[in-house]
Amino acid sequence: MKIAVRYYSRGGNAKKVATAIAKAVGVEAKDCSVAIDEPVDLLFLGGSVYWAGIDKHLKQFIAQLDPDKVQRVASFGTSALKKDLDKEVDRLVRAKNIPVSTQNFRCWGEFATVHKGRPNAQDLQRAADFALAVVAEGK
Repeated sequence: MKIAVRYYSRGGNAKKVATAIAKAVGVEAKDCSVAIDEPVDLLFLGGSVYWAGIDKHLKQFIAQLDPDKVQRVASFGTSALKKDLDKEVDRLVRAKNIPVSTQNFRCWGEFATVHKGRPNAQDLQRAADFALAVVAEGK
């Protein structure tokens, strides 16, 4: 199975989660400035959720995704302020006619003095477990 991990991270929270996911599935996490040039069976895609939604860089990355190159997406995200993280990534990916995994990963992210130390080791282990479960789902 060909797997890729892409993320956008302003403060480092989403990068930590992306790195944990990538390590679990044996690939390198790359910033969403790196396009998907080769076909992938599974793309782990995520970033942080802010009051206004996901960052414009992540939206731009999704807009350029090619459904012929991406078979399925599994989303992940962090947030310091929104208790119930929205699924904007999932909605935008589906609008590109790319299937989205029924499983996703969300956790708190540190911002200033809010949620200090998050994502923590437990969050990152849960992210790794999520990644392995999504891969198993696709086999």
